[in-house]
Amino acid sequence: TPNDDGALNFIAMELSDFEAFFIEKEGIKNLLLTKKFKDEGEHLAFGGHVDVVPAGEGWSSDAFVPMEKEGFIYARGAQDMKSGVAAFVDAAKNADFKGARLSLILTSDEEGEAIYGTKAVLEWMQERDMLPDYAVVAEPTCVKKIGDSIKIGRRGSINGKLLIRGKQGHVAYPEKCINPVHDFAPVLKL
Repeated sequence: TPNDDGALNFIAMELSDFEAFFIEKEGIKNLLLTKKFKDEGEHLAFGGHVDVVPAGEGWSSDAFVPMEKEGFIYARGAQDMKSGVAAFVDAAKNADFKGARLSLILTSDEEGEAIYGTKAVLEWMQERDMLPDYAVVAEPTCVKKIGDSIKIGRRGSINGKLLIRGKQGHVAYPEKCINPVHDFAPVLKL
């Protein structure tokens, strides 16, 4: 952190049919890859990082040389979050995307101070009216083993609008009105 060690350039080459914007702020490298599929529709972004924390003690092999063991790849950053970024790159290359725009927002400033990474890219995108409608972040969260948990809005939020219709009436005559709260209450348990 914040050294991307060439990962952002490699990813940009892998997705050469996407527009690539290298957004650097205070020495932090970030990459926005974006592709417009049609004029109207929604914009989906994948978000992630390519930096890692130092290897630390306890490694029985070189922490920065991937090793496959029992179907898993072991290396510094393999789980957090090179695997998620690799999945995004594969999806971007091979998915039959139906939306208007698909983007990848990648930073090398997540494991450190995290000041000039994603926030800087989103500010850059906002200045150009390119903010996504939806975002997916593959930051790993595990309880017992890799991949055992999926979180929605782990450090964010999801917003929406609900319109509930009923029929007004007098409290003395409940049979003549429709109180939508009774029908809607189970939905709130989501």
